[in-house]
Amino acid sequence: MTEERRKALIDDIIAGELRMFQAVHSRGGRSLCQERPESFRLMREMTHAVLSDDFLVAYAVDVRRAEEAGRNLMTEKYALMERRIPKLSTDPRIDIILNAECAWRREVTKDFPHVVQADGQPGFRLYLGCELQTYSGESLAAYEACVKDAQAAGRNLVRERYEILMRQLGHNSLEECEARLAAESSRCADA
Repeated sequence: MTEERRKALIDDIIAGELRMFQAVHSRGGRSLCQERPESFRLMREMTHAVLSDDFLVAYAVDVRRAEEAGRNLMTEKYALMERRIPKLSTDPRIDIILNAECAWRREVTKDFPHVVQADGQPGFRLYLGCELQTYSGESLAAYEACVKDAQAAGRNLVRERYEILMRQLGHNSLEECEARLAAESSRCADA
């Protein structure tokens, strides 16, 4: 797939996700996140950008089919997170993906503690685990293949996502941002 086609596919996925996200009605009304669609786009782009073309194609189908069927994958994810609905899937691939993603996140929080806070690990696992329950078998298979390929190549997809985010936020690298935040933290501690 060409980079242009890949970008267009990610943009289409995010557009569908954003429509669903904007339609979520939570108990407390609209969330602050819903008022910041650019932040949503940024986070979802970072999430999808490191995954394979096969995953993107499969997940784009999930998003399209959900919209055609009147399903809101974001509503389902948040309802799962709040334990308002029963599990949608017990596919064993979910645990394989979660375990790899959480291990990568622990590694990143150890190496970059000022950028990625360690106390976010339980929330990350819950969020991703609930999201994965909304995926089709095809999307889960493609995601699992991404995980296994990354592990075999010694890649850390969480780190790659944060590298993308740092560049989008105007930093040269994750290392640069960590060094800057560590220096600021040190100055504050000395004050």
